[in-house]
Amino acid sequence: MRQLLVLLVACGSARPPSPLAGMDVSVSTVEWRIEPTDGGHVDVKLVVDGMVNPLGSVAATPETCAIRSAAAKVTEMLCGDASFLATVEPGELVVKRDDRETRRIPIGPSVAITVAPYRMPASPTSP
Repeated sequence: MRQLLVLLVACGSARPPSPLAGMDVSVSTVEWRIEPTDGGHVDVKLVVDGMVNPLGSVAATPETCAIRSAAAKVTEMLCGDASFLATVEPGELVVKRDDRETRRIPIGPSVAITVAPYRMPASPTSP
């Protein structure tokens, strides 16, 4: 009996079910990545369901980049003076840079996105 009690305590309670549990809903995962380059610029990338999508280089540093919004249908990344906006549309994620459409990324049947937190890239170490 004592072993059973220890086992129950070690397992803890089960996670609550997802609000989408039981629904036939597909959600894509999105992550903004910023990589510093030479001369005070960064490369902005949007990773959608594991696929890396380069969006371009802007004059900024990783410290001047931040996620402005992260909702189910839209996410926005600010880097320096540049703005990158990704909006869910049927079957794709439409990406705009400074209000100009730059890319359409297929997301299949996904009806929403989840946005990973922005992780500042590790600074290069000196030899």
